[in-house]
Amino acid sequence: MDALAKELTLEQIPEGLYREIAEAIGVENLVKLTQLVGGSTIYLPKTESVVRPVRDARIREEFNGYNHMELAKKYDVTERWVRQLCGDGHAEGQLSLFDLPGPGDEKAV
Repeated sequence: MDALAKELTLEQIPEGLYREIAEAIGVENLVKLTQLVGGSTIYLPKTESVVRPVRDARIREEFNGYNHMELAKKYDVTERWVRQLCGDGHAEGQLSLFDLPGPGDEKAV
């Protein structure tokens, strides 16, 4: 079968999805794909699902504690997703309003 596959050309593949795949990945890779899953029904996810781990890692790397909206726009995700990945944000050592000492506390600001 390998000898026959080596002689296969793009023009010999019928018009349609299989030719489009061969044009995108090459005839040799189409043959490899048929050897791997030929005769099976398979589901291929959308590209965004496959590359999601890379996108999410970049969001985490670029997160600075304040740029939820910027990252959401840059990577076409919701701010909620950025918060889910990175948390609400706050710079290390930053105090919130609720952390400030009150009038009766020993240390006044």
